[in-house]
This record gives sequence, C-alpha cells and structure tokens, in this order.
Amino acid sequence: MLRKPDSIPSSDTLIKDSVMEPFFIAKSASGGFTVYENVIKGDNNTPYIKTVSYPGNFGAALKTVARELLNGDPNKKVYSLKEYADRWKSIGNSLTSIIE
Repeated sequence: MLRKPDSIPSSDTLIKDSVMEPFFIAKSASGGFTVYENVIKGDNNTPYIKTVSYPGNFGAALKTVARELLNGDPNKKVYSLKEYADRWKSIGNSLTSIIE
C-alpha cells in the first residue's frame, strides 16, 4: 500500500543513507522497525512510500534492505550463482561498512 511520505509519525526515528536508496528504515517510538521504499507514481511524479516489511530488530531491517537491493534490479533478472553471490556480498559489505 502506498502512503504519503509525511504520514510517518514525527516520533519515529528515520534511518536514511544513499547506500540504502530507495529504501529507508523507521524505528517507532514503541520500539518496532519498518522498512520503507520511496516510490514515484503518476503523471505528476508524486512521491509516496511503500511499506516493505516489519522486521523484529535493526539487523533484520538491514538484511531486508540488502535483499530488496539484491533482487530489485529491473535491468537484470538472470544471474549465475557466482554473480548472485558476489552481488549479495557487495551489497552486504556496503551496508555493514557504514555501521562498523
């Protein structure tokens, strides 16, 4: 379901980084996490957000982002096993290098 970007409660903490784009993570004031995707739709290029998942912790949220980045490439749908594994490793390294 698409929502307006300003529909996220102001009490939530947003975690955004260019490495994760078009995804970002929100941590609610009650402690839960949500992974969102920025989406542009319509003739007016209206920005929306799409809920991707409700992971149980920050590590699971990062894994969700990595999985979405890995499988969301519209230009490539067929990988060799090595290409897929190398891409997974590259995405994982780019995300974890930020938090280390």
